[in-house]
Amino acid sequence: MKKIIALILTVVLAAAFFTVAGSAVDDCEHVLFINRDGILFNGDVSTLMLGHSAGYDEVEVEAYLGGTIEIAGWCVTDVEIQHYGYTIDGGEFVESDYVNDNEPDYNAIRGQMSKFEDAVDAARFWVKAPALPGYHTIEVYLKTDDVMDLLWTVETDGGKDPNATEVPATEVPTEAPTEVPTEVPATEVPTEEPVVTDAPAPTEKANEGGDEKQETKKSNTGLIVGIVIGVIVVAAIVVGIILAKRKKK
Repeated sequence: MKKIIALILTVVLAAAFFTVAGSAVDDCEHVLFINRDGILFNGDVSTLMLGHSAGYDEVEVEAYLGGTIEIAGWCVTDVEIQHYGYTIDGGEFVESDYVNDNEPDYNAIRGQMSKFEDAVDAARFWVKAPALPGYHTIEVYLKTDDVMDLLWTVETDGGKDPNATEVPATEVPTEAPTEVPTEVPATEVPTEEPVVTDAPAPTEKANEGGDEKQETKKSNTGLIVGIVIGVIVVAAIVVGIILAKRKKK
């Protein structure tokens, strides 16, 4: 079955070998030329997507969940090709299980090596990865003894992942008002409790009034005493005069 699929794909791609854009890969160590033929699903040539020269694609795979996404192309290298393969989301490298097991396809690709002076090998990659729900990054690599050259990056959109654990959205508190009140309410400071004494000290004015009353009372008493003494003195004088007159008689 795999050979039949490869044969069909070879026929479809054969016409595109000289028309589909290929390019030298500047950031690869050993790749002299790469041709990214296309992406298809579940081995179905009718789903073939052509025109991927940039090396970065975004592909919807929701209609093919549970099946495969297959990324096909070929390289000319300056070392012997050992493995092609892929990673998903930067995980473990998975080797491809299909590299040039179809003779017409192999011969067609090897025929392109004469165009490159330093060419040592040329081979097709046919990377088959699972079509997964959610969002994932598939990276296709050429693996040699010393390096892994990145050939193609495919972002897949498989819709909502039913197994993904939703993180409850945390409620963002609204901003606290930054307005500063113009008037700060004064806090009432309690006054000291008055100390109650048994006999409050009289004020100066009260003392002044008391002194006046006392002085007035003293002056009246002295006057009365003076009058009484005067009366007594006068009476004594009068009595003395009367007695003197009687003696003369």
